[in-house]
Amino acid sequence: MYKKITRYFTPLLALAFLTACEKVIDLNLQTTTSQLVIEGNLADDSRPCQVTLNRSANYTDTNNFQAVSGATITLTDNAGGRETLRESATAPGQYAGATVLGVPGRTYTLRVETGGAAYVATSTLPAPVVPFDRLSTQFSAVGNRIQAVVEFNDPAGQPNSYLYRQYRNGRLNPAIFAQNDQFNDGKKVTQVLRSQGGNTSDPNDLNKLVSGDSLRVEMQNIDAGVYEYFRTLNLILTTNPAAATTPANPKSNFSGGVLGYFSAHSRRVRTIKVP
Repeated sequence: MYKKITRYFTPLLALAFLTACEKVIDLNLQTTTSQLVIEGNLADDSRPCQVTLNRSANYTDTNNFQAVSGATITLTDNAGGRETLRESATAPGQYAGATVLGVPGRTYTLRVETGGAAYVATSTLPAPVVPFDRLSTQFSAVGNRIQAVVEFNDPAGQPNSYLYRQYRNGRLNPAIFAQNDQFNDGKKVTQVLRSQGGNTSDPNDLNKLVSGDSLRVEMQNIDAGVYEYFRTLNLILTTNPAAATTPANPKSNFSGGVLGYFSAHSRRVRTIKVP
């Protein structure tokens, strides 16, 4: 019996994960009913909370996601902040805040009400924020591909989780790399963002860095619940979905069985020219 895995991937989620061990698998997927997908992000960059609501699509469907309009979305923090997000007049399903901003150490609660149901997620913006010390490149041991290399010092004695996003000439690489400090607590970290050669989900060759490219990498400090979401998504994308240990969907930090996540995180960015 195959696990049911919904193709709910919107532009952020329709991404293959980069892992230290890569393999190609055939996915035997069943269809399932459309589900609500929530993507919420709040960073410490003085920008308000951004939320996207869509309905999921099956792997057998076309890449067409139905926006969800008319939802009531509220954001609160543990310092007394509260606001109702407003839907964009020109982009259905896109909601934004205005007054509640991301502050390290604060805990935020996002409540989404739509279709007669409510979904709630809580996320803490980690503190202190881990500095992004250096961005460089190296050649891969196999295939002679150019890879981004992130360097920073992990704080000792506290759990930390990280998410990286890579841009080539201003365009987002269709891959995300996530890690925690289980094995490098308090150490200097040199993390290679390994490209997936022959990735069919990368028709624009955004994994294939070449000399002269502008390379930008965004490093996020994320909380444990958000890391668990991306970790389980990684399992789904890299493990045979027929295996009993593979979850049917990523482990969301929202209540109510909805798909997606809410992440309060830091955002640090470095840009270099590929030598």
